[in-house]
Amino acid sequence: MPAWLDYQTEYLRSGRDDAVICGFSHSDCKIYLARTLHEGYYVPGFAFNGVGYFVSTEWQTFKTSNFQVLVNTFTRWVGYAGNSENGMVADAGVEESKRIKIGSFIINDMRFCGMVGNQYTCFINFFGQLCTMNALDCQVLVDFPLNGGIRFRTF
Repeated sequence: MPAWLDYQTEYLRSGRDDAVICGFSHSDCKIYLARTLHEGYYVPGFAFNGVGYFVSTEWQTFKTSNFQVLVNTFTRWVGYAGNSENGMVADAGVEESKRIKIGSFIINDMRFCGMVGNQYTCFINFFGQLCTMNALDCQVLVDFPLNGGIRFRTF
């Protein structure tokens, strides 16, 4: 089952290498999909070199070293149009009206992750600069089980 792990205290110490990667920098450093708890909501964003970059629900950019990465899943970026209902959210445990979808688009030939707002706009904190794109032109993350849709339970 997909799980979110604290990057600093759980993921790095575990020796795992299965966090969802949003993209790669021009120097081939990993850009991770990330989320952080901000003012009572988990908001999605990206992490690079141990720092997470996020946009609040009020469209303010912020960064933090306190974030989580998604592990134990096989995912794909697909076009928002026709796939928005299947798009992964930052927190599936909250009521549906408060769920924030994970979105992504390319900036300077690199893929970055952020949030899809309720105005069908994808917001990304590009190292302190708020970048936006119409959601129909960006991508959402969907979970694709390797076994064709059937998940096997491990005991």
